[in-house]
Amino acid sequence: MGLSGTWNPDEVSTQHEQRAIAAFEAALEAGITFFDHADIYGGGSCESVFKKCLEAVPGSREKITIATKGSIGGGQFNASYEYLDGALRRSMERLGVDYVDIYQIHRPDPLTHPRETAKFLNDVVRSGKVRHVGVSNYFPEQLRALQTYLDVPIVSNQFEIHLLRLDPVYEGWQVPQTSVYTQGGGGIGDGLLDQCMALDITPLAYSPLAGGKLARFDDVKAEKSGGENGAKETKNIEADVKAKLRELAPKYDATPSQIAIAWLLKHPSGIVPLVGSANPDHIREGAGAAKIELSRDDWYELWKAGWGRNMP
Repeated sequence: MGLSGTWNPDEVSTQHEQRAIAAFEAALEAGITFFDHADIYGGGSCESVFKKCLEAVPGSREKITIATKGSIGGGQFNASYEYLDGALRRSMERLGVDYVDIYQIHRPDPLTHPRETAKFLNDVVRSGKVRHVGVSNYFPEQLRALQTYLDVPIVSNQFEIHLLRLDPVYEGWQVPQTSVYTQGGGGIGDGLLDQCMALDITPLAYSPLAGGKLARFDDVKAEKSGGENGAKETKNIEADVKAKLRELAPKYDATPSQIAIAWLLKHPSGIVPLVGSANPDHIREGAGAAKIELSRDDWYELWKAGWGRNMP
């Protein structure tokens, strides 16, 4: 999302392009082959800059998987046939490719029947413009409704999951309200990972480090909250998660951030964490998490820290 270094396409400079190329080369050297885009990232500039990356590394296109997304524009969601047709064409032009490996619907559009969205996806797969289809930010019933009208399987669902946002892990469980990053602010687990396993869908995890919070390990103080019994200390889940990550890192000869990513990789659904950094050092660090095999005991210790409670 930050590959071009700006959200204004007119501001993209040679320096921005060289920074992006360095990030791309570092990712390839680290063994990363999946690159996730969206037409709105950088106002379209991230896709355009990625074209420069492909040109800088001849032969790289056929060795990688390029995914991009559409359905957000003009301050609204739009998954209509006409809108998506134009969005995909513009994305392909910016990327400089004649096909996209995975085209994802970025957000579900309440005003478009899934039958219409599916017709577009069916058509572009048949035409060869798209090889596979996916979704992003779809809840289970939204995904099921779209799949009903598709001739091809949905291969991916991209959503936010990390140790400070556990909604997708376990359907029906109460999710902590004290998570400092979660978009939903807590609630009931949505069962997204269960659906992914049931339908053989790959979960793509955006913000695997909670928007950078699990990459910064400065001290976090417990908060105070008032109640009918007076001021009392409330559990600070972020602080507990970070403390557990710090504790486990030496055991695996890893950084705390790598442990946080390894926690996602341990899940049997086959989560693919999307590392959002364009910093080569951070990219190499994130890729290193793939070499870590957390024990069952340590996975559950982190899970309990994220939930803010012990096992029932």
